[in-house]
Amino acid sequence: MARIPDSEQTIEAMVNCKTYPAVSQKYVETVCTGGVDRDGSFVRLYPIPFRFLDSEEQYKRWDVIRLRAYRDTKDPRPESWHLASGTQIKVVDSITTDRRRWDWMSKTVHDSAASMTENGVTNGCVEIEPLEFYWQPDKKEWTASQRNVIQQGDLFATGEQLQGLADRVPWQFRLKYREKSTGREDDGKVLAWSLYQGFRRVRKQASDDEAALATIAERVRAGIFNPAKTTFAILGTHSRFGHWMISALYHLPTAIIEKDQGQGDLF
Repeated sequence: MARIPDSEQTIEAMVNCKTYPAVSQKYVETVCTGGVDRDGSFVRLYPIPFRFLDSEEQYKRWDVIRLRAYRDTKDPRPESWHLASGTQIKVVDSITTDRRRWDWMSKTVHDSAASMTENGVTNGCVEIEPLEFYWQPDKKEWTASQRNVIQQGDLFATGEQLQGLADRVPWQFRLKYREKSTGREDDGKVLAWSLYQGFRRVRKQASDDEAALATIAERVRAGIFNPAKTTFAILGTHSRFGHWMISALYHLPTAIIEKDQGQGDLF
């Protein structure tokens, strides 16, 4: 890993997804955050030890954040930015309406995963037709070295924070979908951390995995299967293997998109 000289700059982006945390030897926990800057370009921000950030730095989805970041040779994907050491994450705005969110997101839309690959893009939105949202057991466990990292923890981390990281959710949420423009069908795990944190919160109240899973699935289905809404998959490629993954789902009233299309503004 090597920092690309003179690449550091201030980035301001609207957060559109946070993926499930990974255990890191250096940072204990890291979360990959996706967003879009004011020019409509996708940005991928890492490593972010989100659980251990100060409360004022813990951004939410659709917050606009400002930070310093640089490009690194370890990750050649054009959207990837590495947080500068000691940078403070500042929440400078919150985009609260579907109309304003679409103003940011509309330029990230592509016809298909294949078209993004052809254009050298590794992050973007594709309009989809959701077919089935479901869950299945996730047998993946932390490795011995990862468990050791968690046990050693961080000097300033609380026991509750470390326990939250150690308690890996034994389920994965998945989506079967069809690309609207190509008809290609796929089935993938949805990586959005909000789903798994939501599961934890509901399970704590219900003390029952199946009930908690059903509650989260019902909330997601209410949005993506709403006939008055258009649904997009926020897709990104794996850093090592290059295959496409579902970082998160995004939906908004179709009327907003149709209004833009009628004005000729979409593309």
